Amino acid sequence: MIRKAMVDFARAVRADYGSMQMYRQKYHAEAIPLTRLPIDAVRKIGFQMMLATRAMRLARDLHVPLGGQVGSRLIRHLYGAEIHWDTEVDGGVCLVHGTGLVLSHRAVIGEGCILFHNVTLGEGLDPVTKESGAPTLGKNVHVGPGATLLGPIHVGDGTKIMAGAVLTRSVPPNSLVKPAEAVVTARVKPSEAANESTG
Repeated sequence: MIRKAMVDFARAVRADYGSMQMYRQKYHAEAIPLTRLPIDAVRKIGFQMMLATRAMRLARDLHVPLGGQVGSRLIRHLYGAEIHWDTEVDGGVCLVHGTGLVLSHRAVIGEGCILFHNVTLGEGLDPVTKESGAPTLGKNVHVGPGATLLGPIHVGDGTKIMAGAVLTRSVPPNSLVKPAEAVVTARVKPSEAANESTG
C-alpha cells in the first residue's frame, strides 16, 4: 500500500511538471529540462500548489486524513486558495498563478487541464433535476482567469472556458465558452445626477 501510494505520488508530480514544461514551450517558447523540477518547486507558485495537492492525496492514500486537512489549511493561508483534500485531480494538471482558486471536494479535474487564478469549481444544484454536485472536467480543459463553474456539470475534453465566464450547464467536447458581453453606457457626471434628482 505504501509503495503504491508513493509511486502514484511520484507519477502525478512528474505528469504535472510535464504539463508545465509543455505549456512553457507552447506559450513562451521556453524549453524546461526535467532537472529544473526542484528549482521550480521553489519558484513556481502554481507548481507548489500542485505539489501540496499531491501531498494531500498521498496522506489520504496512506490513511492519514489529518495530513490532507492540514495541507488544505496551509494552501488557504499560504496562497489564498481553497483546494479540498478530496478533490479528484488527474495527472498532468497545470495551475497558473493559482491565487483565489476554489475547488470543491466533489470536483473532478481531468488529465492535462490548465486552471488559472480565481477559478471556482463549486457545488450547486442542477436547475432541472435538482441534483447537487460539482463540475467534472474532461481531459485538456482550459479554464481562464475568474471563470466560475457550478453544479454537477460535465465539461467535454478539449474545451476552452474563457476568462470571466459563468457556466452552470454541461458542454460537449471541444467547446468554446465565452463570458457575457459587458454592457457599456455613458457615465453620468455627478452634477448632472444631482440636477436629475432635484428636477
